Amino acid sequence: MMVTITSCNPRAFLFICLAYNCLLFSSSFTPTSISKVLRRGQENYILGPSSSTTSTTAIFTEPSPRQEVSVLLEPKLTDERITSLFAWISRAFAGDDEYNNLMLAMAAIFGTNLPSNSMLVEMVNQANQMLPKNDKERMGTPIRRFEREEASLGAMGAGQWLGQYKTRPHALLSVNNVTHVDEWIKTLPRGCKRTLKKANAQNFTVTTKAIEGGKPAPHSSLAHFKCVVEHEVRLITGGMDDYYNGDNVEMFFSALSEAVSRYIGTTRMTGDIQEYKNENGEVIAFAHEVRKGKTIRGQWFYCTDEASTKYVWFHSVQELVRRAIDAEGVDTVDLGPSGSDAFSELKARYGFESVDDWPA
Repeated sequence: MMVTITSCNPRAFLFICLAYNCLLFSSSFTPTSISKVLRRGQENYILGPSSSTTSTTAIFTEPSPRQEVSVLLEPKLTDERITSLFAWISRAFAGDDEYNNLMLAMAAIFGTNLPSNSMLVEMVNQANQMLPKNDKERMGTPIRRFEREEASLGAMGAGQWLGQYKTRPHALLSVNNVTHVDEWIKTLPRGCKRTLKKANAQNFTVTTKAIEGGKPAPHSSLAHFKCVVEHEVRLITGGMDDYYNGDNVEMFFSALSEAVSRYIGTTRMTGDIQEYKNENGEVIAFAHEVRKGKTIRGQWFYCTDEASTKYVWFHSVQELVRRAIDAEGVDTVDLGPSGSDAFSELKARYGFESVDDWPA
């Protein structure tokens, strides 16, 4: 299976990522096999894991003047590679057809044996040169308000409250008759109170940024993209250090593909962004919130590896509850579905009940 983006339309890019379940490599991608052959110009690129025990045997032969290049992939995340991946997809959305292939991006950025004068390396260099020096500069596509609202419906569970199909249970907290966030905190177990105390002692700043129609999303920058990539790789791989062991290789690149699709998704939607910065002014996390009727939904949350040790998610939940209590006409906080039973249990400790048949 070759994942080739045939349109620079962000919807098409997102659709393809989701349609293939965000997997860049097939199940045959192991340290002893080769998974893909990509073509560009007069070169064929054969992808395989970078390992001293790997034997890269060509699985594609074409009787043509094309040059065949075996590319060894290193499943390792660095700031430079995150920057290059962001530069690549930014060129795709800017309408540059050469960058319409996400598989080529992985070969170009994570390949360890490409000649410095190869076309893929040159493409990465050109894309990097076109990035702004400020990593917080917005690079997203201006999207009209109604399109942003439409793009938000699926993640908000519209399939259920429109009667189309049933979604996963959502974690809900009622704030009826609650007048201050401290009242909610007093109801929590002692361990949760200690965690929130640690979260409130952290040295970070939070800024609310509205996502406006007709403008690039405030989180469509390299700094925010880094939050998404590090978050997804950490979550999906479980923080594993040994990515060279069989399925771990596939898991790493699957996480990268998932990160790309999630970044595209969140920057197309409506709502507000709660942007977290550390003491050096660097973006370390963001929480994406959307209000519908009497409910405020914690839509997405992504943070860097640095922020993952600073209790940022817990702080974001506390502040979401605070805003719901303070907002006129809001009676429910929705943290959405959970990816695991453990996460559902964590939300439950903070008073969020997993509701199967939840209202709009």
